[in-house]
Amino acid sequence: MNNAQEKPSLRLAIAAQSLYLINLLLLPGVTLIALLYMAWRYRNDADQLGSCHLRQSAIVSGWFILLVVGGGLLLWFILGSNPTGLSMTLLYLIVMHTGFVLLGIIGLARAISGQHFHPTPKTSCTA
Repeated sequence: MNNAQEKPSLRLAIAAQSLYLINLLLLPGVTLIALLYMAWRYRNDADQLGSCHLRQSAIVSGWFILLVVGGGLLLWFILGSNPTGLSMTLLYLIVMHTGFVLLGIIGLARAISGQHFHPTPKTSCTA
């Protein structure tokens, strides 16, 4: 791939991973909507690197909502009546959120270097 073809691909991949991290760290919800819109808009794009990073960012965002938000609420409802349960819920949320942030940092580093990133099982992205 020459340099002219590589730049839009890298920009899309970096934008996808950046939106994912901004969603987790700065503007939750607002950037999730932007990320999902971009994933929908570029779903049939021939650009493998950018669309793969977009797809993976959207999938991992869904897992984040399911595991961190859903799991945190479930723990809070089950264990929230005593201080130990609240501490366990808080610890769960901190550890899970940190794990998803680390996935985003690794994904951003791979996007900057022009490599694919597959935190979920490989679907249609080729390495």
